[in-house]
Parts: sequence; structure tokens; C-alpha cells
Amino acid sequence: AHYTSPTVIRAMYAGLERLGFRGGRILEPACGLGHFFGFMPAPMHGQSRLTGVELDSLTARLARTLYPDVDLRAEGFESATLATNAYDLAVSNIPFGDYRPHDPRFNARRFRIHDYFFVAALARVRPGGILAFITSRGTLDKRDGSLRQLLAAEADLIGAIRLPNTAFQHNANTRVTTDIVFLRKRLPGEKPSGSLWAECRPLLVPAGEPIPVNEYFHAHPENLLGR
Repeated sequence: AHYTSPTVIRAMYAGLERLGFRGGRILEPACGLGHFFGFMPAPMHGQSRLTGVELDSLTARLARTLYPDVDLRAEGFESATLATNAYDLAVSNIPFGDYRPHDPRFNARRFRIHDYFFVAALARVRPGGILAFITSRGTLDKRDGSLRQLLAAEADLIGAIRLPNTAFQHNANTRVTTDIVFLRKRLPGEKPSGSLWAECRPLLVPAGEPIPVNEYFHAHPENLLGR
């Protein structure tokens, strides 16, 4: 089973606290052993109702034993019965890969797994709520901006941090470039704060082919943690 570095999780919660999040209904749609529950700041934990979803049955049973106060669903996110517009926060290190989950609500769009998690989780977050996900750089950088445009129709990008590709090498033995993405679902009638993040364009590098990079990172190169 995959899990996330405590350093990264603590930093994400520190970011959420800076944004003013203190607690509420929290959804972890790919919770694994429950590290996002275990490293949650105690004051936030004490003011929250926690729901976790984990596909692997053994991992789910371990997480349920470790965190008996969590409403833990031992099933795939695509089959979990969860209220829409209900959660104050969705937080996770979402799965990514070249496969598509079966969910009748979204099958027509044939979302790949990581895209699906963004769309399905945002549907569960209430207006004004926050989505904080670790995802592959493809979410923000892929040339096809249709997913970003879909998300931007409902949510604003609060900010993003690009991690170096060694961020998960020690704990998960993988080298992959990942982003931490913070979105806020807009209130009814609220105007978008800007949708520039739906676009990407080439970034020129000293030696090599230009790399497609999201417009947000062109505007905020200080949030690229690495070279």
C-alpha cells in the first residue's frame, strides 16, 4: 500500500491552517493506512468529523484499527455512498495511473483515475470548502486543459507547490514529480478569481526541449521546489 511522507502531510496541514481552516467534516478518499488522520493537528482533529475511503481490504482494516473514530469505508471511492456538497475539506495523496474507474455518474467523460478523484471529490465538497490533493504534475501541466477548465468552472486555485521528484523516494521508493494543489469551491453566484491556471505553455530550459508548465508556475516560479 502507498503512503505519504509525514513531512509533506504536516506541511499541507500547516498550509490549511494558514488559509484559516480549523476543522469540520473532512474526507480522505484514498486514505491507505490513515496517515492524513494520524498527522492531523490535534486541535483540528478535535473539531472534525472524519471519513476515509480505502480500496484495499487489509489496509482498510488496519486503518480502522488505528483510527476507530474515523468513519472508514472499505471500498473504492467510485462506489462509496457519500453526500454531495457536504464536506468542508477533501485531503489526500490521490492515486494516479492510466486506468479509468467505473462510476455511472462520470463514465461519459471517461476520466483517468487521478482526474476522476478531483472531479468526484469536488462534488462532495461544500461551496466554500477546500480540496487539498497531492497529484502528478500532469494535472496542471498536460496540454489538454479540459479537466482544469471543468474544475475552474466550480473552483478557484488557491495555490500550488511543485515538489522535487525525490520527495517520495525515501518512504515510497519512487521518483515522480508531484504537486500539492489547493482548490476552493466557489459559493453560489460568486465570481471566479481567475482561470489562468487552466492554461499551460512551454518553459524554456537552458539545455533541452521546452517543457509544458502551468501558467500558475510561470507566474509563481518560487513555488517550484527544485530545478
